[in-house]
Amino acid sequence: MDKQKQPEKSSVNLGRELSKINIVSNFGFTIIGNIVVGIILGLFFDNLFGTKKLFLIILTFLGTASGLYNGIRYILKEVEKYEREEKKK
Repeated sequence: MDKQKQPEKSSVNLGRELSKINIVSNFGFTIIGNIVVGIILGLFFDNLFGTKKLFLIILTFLGTASGLYNGIRYILKEVEKYEREEKKK
């Protein structure tokens, strides 16, 4: 039997799919990282000033908001990059 070689598109598609997974995981790490930093700083300031979870709540919300903002900004930048690559083809 003659087996014809598959075109190199399969490796290109694999790389593209891995790139998409990277974007999603980076989005998750960005959000989680900012929340963790907010929690740590909130606990630190609560211990420093003797407040009861005031800074923890405020900085956790700020960490969540900044994580979402930075994550969405990153995704939009990557979408723009993919659109430019598609126009070149």
